[in-house]
Amino acid sequence: MLVKRAVSLIFIVLSLSCNRNESASRAAEEAPIIYHTWHFLKERKYGEPVNPPPREIPPPEFFPWAGIVSHHLLAHDYIDSWFSRLAKMRDVSCFYILCPSHWGLSTEPYSLTDGSWISGFGIVDSNLKSVRKLEKSLNVGLDKRVFDVEHGASTLMPYIKKYFPKASAVVIAYEGEPPVNVPKSVKLADALESFFDKKGKRKNFLLISTDFSHHGNLELTEKRDNNSLAYLKNPSTVSWNMAGCDNKPAIFILDRLGKSNLESFILYHTNSWKISNEWEHDVTSYFFVYFGDQKL
Repeated sequence: MLVKRAVSLIFIVLSLSCNRNESASRAAEEAPIIYHTWHFLKERKYGEPVNPPPREIPPPEFFPWAGIVSHHLLAHDYIDSWFSRLAKMRDVSCFYILCPSHWGLSTEPYSLTDGSWISGFGIVDSNLKSVRKLEKSLNVGLDKRVFDVEHGASTLMPYIKKYFPKASAVVIAYEGEPPVNVPKSVKLADALESFFDKKGKRKNFLLISTDFSHHGNLELTEKRDNNSLAYLKNPSTVSWNMAGCDNKPAIFILDRLGKSNLESFILYHTNSWKISNEWEHDVTSYFFVYFGDQKL
């Protein structure tokens, strides 16, 4: 599969653990599970430009409190650029990462962890206070083993540490493919609401880890992406259900937290065919978006 090939081409697994890395000892005392992540190589010999031109640039007064990012490492240049621009717009104390559970490993309706991630730029710790609060409000236990292999979270950790070195993370994984379990999604949105009130939006960030339009040819991908664009361009007036991705509950949650007052800027829109020139009949598309509140 294209994504797996891309991983092997541009990323390496770091051989780090608590026992072999003294800097991890504090994190290990607080949370015994340490998750490994990837560190990107310095050179690439294929694909689109390292600094892709943005589709839209938010104005200086725009303040994003949520966003969409791909978790496919093939789109590394876009992920890196999205995080780089976000760091210029604001600081983030904690990233609340909404992540699809890809491998069916979850034993809880919402998988949570108190573990940490070791990336090439250092350790990203879980925000333990927030994790405990969500455990209680969602009535679940920790579901740690999910995150040993969940690339929907681990892919993003090097970028978080690189551009937001002091930030912590709260990762929530669940079944992301449609149809959306609306009552379950409402429960998660309600649990997150206290973290994204007016004050919370200034320090926290809702990070939606998702890819769009899987396994179609170029014609079908374009058709699906046009539906997704309808929502992403106009999130306060178009139904969230138009967005076609592998993390649809997160779009529902964003829409609910946005309370029909979302403004959006689509930084990038591309796909796996444009990046790699391979697998034109098995295309995955990518959107990189910032969301903030409209000025009323």
